[in-house]
Amino acid sequence: MSRMMKDSLSAYLLLSPIVIGLLIFCYYPPIRGLIMSVFEWNAAGDRWTFVGMDNFRRMAHDDVLIASVPNMLFLLVGGLIISVTVPLIMAELIYSISNPKWKYAYRVLILVPMVIPGVVGALVWQFVFDPNIGLINAILDGVGLGGWKHAWLGDSHTVLWAFLFMGFPWATGIGPLIYLSGLSGIPTEINESARLDGITWFRRVISIDIPLITGQIKFFLITGLIGGLQAFQNQYLLTNGGPGYSSMVPGYHMYLQAFTYNRLGYASAIGLVLFAAALILTIINMKFIKSKGEG
Repeated sequence: MSRMMKDSLSAYLLLSPIVIGLLIFCYYPPIRGLIMSVFEWNAAGDRWTFVGMDNFRRMAHDDVLIASVPNMLFLLVGGLIISVTVPLIMAELIYSISNPKWKYAYRVLILVPMVIPGVVGALVWQFVFDPNIGLINAILDGVGLGGWKHAWLGDSHTVLWAFLFMGFPWATGIGPLIYLSGLSGIPTEINESARLDGITWFRRVISIDIPLITGQIKFFLITGLIGGLQAFQNQYLLTNGGPGYSSMVPGYHMYLQAFTYNRLGYASAIGLVLFAAALILTIINMKFIKSKGEG
């Protein structure tokens, strides 16, 4: 063992900065959060008081946190449906194009919006939803449906739907390209046999393509679950969790507890519960969704 380590000493030395960075910036914060979750810690006074499970018990009586869970689930389920299906449809359409130049052109087109920072994109959508000069209300006026004009982000009945609509048509980014790489890896013999059998495009997608790209679908489910449980950037930038608490999510409530009210121990407990939920859902996903070649 020592000889093997000595022979690979240069590799260990080159890896050490990365490992140290991971330990400091990726592993230390959650470990510190786990410790802080059983303390009452006010950052302003730097006082630590051991409270055991009190922070977790407080969550059961936190009306704002309880009200935020259905909002998170609504956005999570809707976001998963969009992020899994729409890029797949886009990838299938590009995959069906026989001209390689047009295939390349479409791949470039769906990547171009990625150069826009996420914050800028959210602020653009804030303008789109603006009740006075917003694009949606202007279009409704233009087609004679002015009675449908709405304060989309200012109404508790529409704010979550507005968040789901952000990013329309939802087919940009690397999602379609990941699906497209999976589709390109399907042996041509399978598609040729299906074509000779007279199989329709829809039947080919359902019976051949989807079973063979289950690995990509699993990837989007896992990343979508983790991202959906943690996300609060739209609430932070556009609504502050309002109107009322109609767009509040646990991630934003955790942020407010930590950096607005200085309840870092309680915020750490919320973060630990979100981490546990993401871990459990990921394990379930890995266990019950099997890609081709997995036991």
